[in-house]
Amino acid sequence: MDNFNFNLFKYFYYVVLYNGVTNASKNLSVAQPSLSLSIKKLESELNVTLIDRSSYQFKLTEQGQKLFEVLKPAFDTISESINFKNDENKFLEINIGISQSYGKDLLTKVVKRFRKKYPKVKINIDLYQVLDLEKAKQDYDIVIDDFMYLKKVEDFNATVFAQVPNYFVCGNTLYDEYGEIKDIKELNILPLISYKPSLKTGKFRELCYKNNVKFVEVISVNESDLYFSLLKENLGIGFSNKLLLKEYIDEKDLFILNVSVDTFIDEIAYICFNNSDIVLEFINILKDYVGEELK
Repeated sequence: MDNFNFNLFKYFYYVVLYNGVTNASKNLSVAQPSLSLSIKKLESELNVTLIDRSSYQFKLTEQGQKLFEVLKPAFDTISESINFKNDENKFLEINIGISQSYGKDLLTKVVKRFRKKYPKVKINIDLYQVLDLEKAKQDYDIVIDDFMYLKKVEDFNATVFAQVPNYFVCGNTLYDEYGEIKDIKELNILPLISYKPSLKTGKFRELCYKNNVKFVEVISVNESDLYFSLLKENLGIGFSNKLLLKEYIDEKDLFILNVSVDTFIDEIAYICFNNSDIVLEFINILKDYVGEELK
């Protein structure tokens, strides 16, 4: 390599750091074609293949891994010397895909904590009803959803970070009438507000079937804010997990029915498509917050 080109090594380093050209392009504000051409030029000048392009996911060759391990200490030193994490993270951003069911209740306070610690990092949040696989792989750094849903959609390498119990709930007026119910069979023919049938609601319907409970389903919705608003207005009873209920229970807008039955545990999980330091820090704050809320 006669003419040493620092930028070629720099772009290769950040493509690896951000787990692919797409993420690196967003974080560096450099066009994807320019990054791809730089990698190919570096491969040509070194006469090696650095990235395994036969793999669907971003993957280094053995030579690429060795080069990254050589470059990492040098770039770590450079980053520390210019106070990269504190002063230069203004060009960093995190792209989050999250189920519409969890979005508002789970992310608001997590984002608040994260922004307090990293005020210069841009956060892009996308609420979805149905997970678009191609969009997830291309556009998100993190996806957050119910573990079984993620497993049913595709065999992602999802990591469970919370195990959440479920409860029957209602507004204050209905609680005065039904709060002392002891047996789940006493819920028969009571008015029910439910989420529309989906992969995520199948466990609840199976619970009712096993216990021979048949509700009068008065309202079916697909959006959590509306769901909880209807419950607060005493239009029916509902069923949800503790993580989504906590704010409403704390503010005494909803009450847990005293029903003796073994329900099920929701497992909330995330998929990480980008293992950069800033993304991992967001995940750590997410875990800490949820752990506190479930105590």
